[in-house]
Amino acid sequence: MKLIRLSKNSFIRTTNRYGYITNQLTRHDRSYDEFGADLLREISREPREIDDIIKHLMTIYENVDFYTLKTDFMEFAESLAHDKFIVLGTTLEELDAKDDDFTYAIDNPKTMVDNFYQATNEKVSENTQDFFLEEVQGRPLISSLQFELSSRCNERCIHCYIPNEKKNKGFDMPTAKVKSILDEFAAMGGIHVTLSGGEAFLHKDLIEIARYCREKDLKISILSNLIALKDEQIPALKEVNLSLIQVSLYSMNPEIHDFITTVQGSFERTKASIEKLVAADIPVQISCPIMKVNRHGFDKVLDYAKSLKIKAQTDYIMMARSDLDTENLANRLSLDETEELLRDIIEHDTQYRDETLEQLPISDEIKFNLERFKKQPVCGVGYDNCCITANGDVYPCAGWQDYVLGNVYKQSLQEIWENSERVKQLREVTQASFPQCLECDARDYCARCLVRNYNESGGDMFAINHHFCDVARLNKRLVEEYKAKGLL
Repeated sequence: MKLIRLSKNSFIRTTNRYGYITNQLTRHDRSYDEFGADLLREISREPREIDDIIKHLMTIYENVDFYTLKTDFMEFAESLAHDKFIVLGTTLEELDAKDDDFTYAIDNPKTMVDNFYQATNEKVSENTQDFFLEEVQGRPLISSLQFELSSRCNERCIHCYIPNEKKNKGFDMPTAKVKSILDEFAAMGGIHVTLSGGEAFLHKDLIEIARYCREKDLKISILSNLIALKDEQIPALKEVNLSLIQVSLYSMNPEIHDFITTVQGSFERTKASIEKLVAADIPVQISCPIMKVNRHGFDKVLDYAKSLKIKAQTDYIMMARSDLDTENLANRLSLDETEELLRDIIEHDTQYRDETLEQLPISDEIKFNLERFKKQPVCGVGYDNCCITANGDVYPCAGWQDYVLGNVYKQSLQEIWENSERVKQLREVTQASFPQCLECDARDYCARCLVRNYNESGGDMFAINHHFCDVARLNKRLVEEYKAKGLL
């Protein structure tokens, strides 16, 4: 008796056009055609006998014999099992033994790895991001939702894109309403929920909500500063099998970190919480936004993350506030400061170097098929993801709170997703909407972003700020310089 079961870390979604499977532990995913989707539908969280699956497939493919179907299915299943998407065995005990739990006890836990490329002999899309950007054109299907459960926050970070006035008058979305939206999101085929704020842990029912996400078979991430994390919540966070908790840590100098958060003692509390989560084998990722006050010493944050076997990422392109006030950009690095920082990053951050080398140049795609490239969306906003804030407003992505698509207290999420005029406008935005970028010699190094354009220009998503262009050209120059030196 041969059994098959979906890994506890994998998630499947299918439509009549494609099938999709992702694993939160390995950070890999695959997309399949209609036949692959039919096969994926046979795999569930409950173990099934292979022969029973083949008998059912024979009712779908009536002209194919049992042996042929079983051969095809086993090739498919064994490839998925090899890459940890599913488990195969002859007993329940064997399935359990093969189904990995996240742990820091190994040399390279998968919190250190994050890419979308497929290492398989199967005829699947090498990069699922590219697949979905093309697949969703004209037929968008929501897959990710950022849920700002509370507009309250216990920090007042100097660079934050959310205005302090909103935090000062903050409140939480009622848990019953949160659950009803999660019901709808799951029914629409959604797969990934990010719980955030404000500060997610200020919502009194965060753990209950996370458990409900697990009941709906949703992949769960949490964005938090962790200073409100309680010790008694940690076992529950482990139990729900989180994909990730992302936390901001600005410096290993407590004074600098606390200056940025404007909360005395926040460094010690955040650091202690990170270490408690690591001790509990809960996947953590550190975000280290870099600004004038912490541009020296970011490498110490990366070293700290490495010592814990967790991933850390830096971001030096700050976003203006969502109320279109640019006052927070006084903290953003100048171009000279950015160059100094980038040289430090290239020389110190091995992850940055590896990702730079792995990156497939956009210019190659443009040369291969310019017309195809012009039709592609700039990003996934309005195509496969959106955000909901505590007052029920739906907007395209984190930070784009001035561009409201609708409100879930007045309309269903599905109505907004399918019928909002603003969503339709976003779906008209393609690479061709930025003709100057198609010809730019620094396009391979550009972090072009609609919400950054919008917030910084007073509300024009097409107005590209020259700072972004200057940084892209700087990045290009430095990468070429270091490649010439053999350092990249």
